[in-house]
Amino acid sequence: MMFYNEYKYMMDNYGLHERLLVNYIEEQAIMKGFKHFNPIGECNQGDTLIFKFREKFIALVKVGKNLVEGANVIVSHLDSPRLDVITGDPFIEKEDGVFLKTIPYGGIIGQSWLDRPLVLVGKIANEEGKVIDINTKGEFEFVVTSLLPHLNGRKEMSDLKNEKLLVRIGNNKKENVIEFLKEKYNVTDKDFEFADLSFVPADNVRELGFDKELISGYGHDDSSCAFAELKAFFDAKESDRTQIALFASYEETGSGQTTGCESEFIDDIYLDMIKDQVLARLSIRNSCVISADVCAGYDSNFASHFEDAAKAVCGKGAGIVPYLGCKRGNDTEFEFRNWIKKLAVDNEIKYSIETTKLGEGGGGTVSSFFAIKGCHVIDIGIPVLAMHSPQEIISKTDLYETYKLYKVFYESIFEN
Repeated sequence: MMFYNEYKYMMDNYGLHERLLVNYIEEQAIMKGFKHFNPIGECNQGDTLIFKFREKFIALVKVGKNLVEGANVIVSHLDSPRLDVITGDPFIEKEDGVFLKTIPYGGIIGQSWLDRPLVLVGKIANEEGKVIDINTKGEFEFVVTSLLPHLNGRKEMSDLKNEKLLVRIGNNKKENVIEFLKEKYNVTDKDFEFADLSFVPADNVRELGFDKELISGYGHDDSSCAFAELKAFFDAKESDRTQIALFASYEETGSGQTTGCESEFIDDIYLDMIKDQVLARLSIRNSCVISADVCAGYDSNFASHFEDAAKAVCGKGAGIVPYLGCKRGNDTEFEFRNWIKKLAVDNEIKYSIETTKLGEGGGGTVSSFFAIKGCHVIDIGIPVLAMHSPQEIISKTDLYETYKLYKVFYESIFEN
């Protein structure tokens, strides 16, 4: 129960946005004695380091005996699908109220975001240049409304276009809303031109079912894996092998941003510690990586869309994904996937295997970005129901079993 309560605390207080989660991870690491990396200094065995990059990427490192021999790395992403306030002039005034225009971030099913309380989070700078952090949770809520079911236009809801995702922010005139924003936050409508603001679900994480085994909430993809990774990293026994926890952003839009997993900042972490480009590249190739991303939880209501031979049922343990998207993504080498299985079996860790059914497409993860660097890499994550909806569902069992597998991975050495 304590494990779930820790997860709930993180999600309820920091899970709205990747910036908040980066702050949480940094706070936890500093409390445990981690220090921000000094580029001038040298790394020694036993050092515990923080690498933070542009507020949306953070890495934690326990330095081992010989960095060149590689590291055990787990990487997750902190961003989740949401409604971003569009740049420029997002305000729309109509006779029935004032709205902010949004653009979906990541893949969403538009109608699932209707008729539910939303909160606004992010950053905005006023004309004096002061940056204001916005988080309206517990104070102000907003909504995108749907059409009543009695009208013929109801089909418009099932085929919802993104331009209909206008968030109601007031029922009075625009000038009244702007006046309030000026009084409350000292910002004007012009300050919204380059703001970084998002609408996300307002609800806290909650337990589901009579057995309370399932957890409902926004952002399990991929905060659940990030939490299991962070706990495993802190709890894992130190070894001669370097241990690294990476927490990136922008996975939901392809990872190609400054703080995504295609960023060269990841390679620079090795280079900063080793101080030699050739040896840093060797260390990267010698590294073993778990891509800690959720996988598709089996839903019997839609059984025909799942591969019966390899499906991840919620409550059966960690979801191991040997290859992605019918082998269009990362395809884990035979030796490494069997080593992962041995870790699970030898340590009595529950797991299931997930593979996308032929012809069903399938999502991607960051694993391929590490595979092309030469790392040993596999996807292991928590099965999720209703993925990319505002209320995703995971199992407490899967959350804990995934943590256990991550922990033993950090403590072990792959002999290839």
